[in-house]
Amino acid sequence: MGDSITTTHHLYLGDARRMEDLLAPPAPQIHLVVTSPPYWNLKQYAADRGGAQLGHIDDRDVFLNQLNEVWKRCLDLLVAGGRMCIVVGDVCRSRRKHGRHVVEPLHSHLLVECQKLGFDPLAPIIWKKIANATTEVEGNAGTFLGKPYEPNAIIKNDLEYVLLFRKAGGYRHPTKEQRALSVIEKADYAVWFQQVWDDVPGEQRRGHPAPFPKEIARRLIGMFSFVGDTVLDPFCGIGTTTLAAMEMYRSSIGIEIEPQYLALARKRLRAPPPHARVHIHEP
Repeated sequence: MGDSITTTHHLYLGDARRMEDLLAPPAPQIHLVVTSPPYWNLKQYAADRGGAQLGHIDDRDVFLNQLNEVWKRCLDLLVAGGRMCIVVGDVCRSRRKHGRHVVEPLHSHLLVECQKLGFDPLAPIIWKKIANATTEVEGNAGTFLGKPYEPNAIIKNDLEYVLLFRKAGGYRHPTKEQRALSVIEKADYAVWFQQVWDDVPGEQRRGHPAPFPKEIARRLIGMFSFVGDTVLDPFCGIGTTTLAAMEMYRSSIGIEIEPQYLALARKRLRAPPPHARVHIHEP
C-alpha cells in the first residue's frame, strides 16, 4: 500500500443513540457501517448505569425502537450508495426463565425495521459457526438442549446473520487510485461473495460477552468500501472493527457506551501501524 496513505481512527465514549452530540461538526461522511448490536436481554454486559445499556432492556419493542435511533443516525451519515452491515444472531429464550422455549428472530426484526427507516435490504450472508450452548439458550450449559437421544430436542443455534443494507442514491465514484488499491484478490473474492461463510470460527471472549471475529469485519470492509473510506461502528466494543479498518487502510469511527470496553479497545490499539492515527475521546 502506498506510503502516502494515512488513516485516522476516532473512538468515542458515549451513546450511539446521540452520536451527533459526540462527533465534532461538520458531520463526517461515512461510507460503510459495520457493527454487531447488543444481544437483546441475553448477554451480561457491563453495569447498566441507569438504563443506558441496550442489552439489558427486557421489552422487545422498546429494544428495537432504541436500536432504530442508532440506525436512523447511521442512515443520515452514510453517503448515497453507502452500505450497512449488521452481524446478529437470533435469541433463544429458555423455558426455565420465560415459561416456554421461544426463538426470537432478531435478524428478521432488524431487517424489517431498517427497511421501514429507508434502507434498501440486500441478500444477507449466513455465518455458520461452532456455537456454545450457553449462548443459545439462557442458563443451559449442558451438551443436550432437551432429553438426550429422544425426539423433540432443540436444534442448536449455530448460525448468525450478516444483514446487508444500502442507502438509496446513485453509485459511488471512487478515484482511479482508490479502485486500484481496493482490488480484491481472486481467491478472496470467490469466498467472500458466497452467501454462506463456514470458514470463520467464533471469537474468544476478551473481556466482552459477545465479540465478533476480526475476520468478519475485515471481509466486510474489503467487500463494501474503498481504501481511504471511513467506516463507522456505533457499537464498537473492544475495537474489532477499528483494527480491521486499520489493516484495510480505511479510516474509522467507533462509539462505545461502556468505559471498560473502551479501555480494552485502547489497549488493543496501543501499537497502531505507521499509517494509522488513533484518537480516543472521553468526557
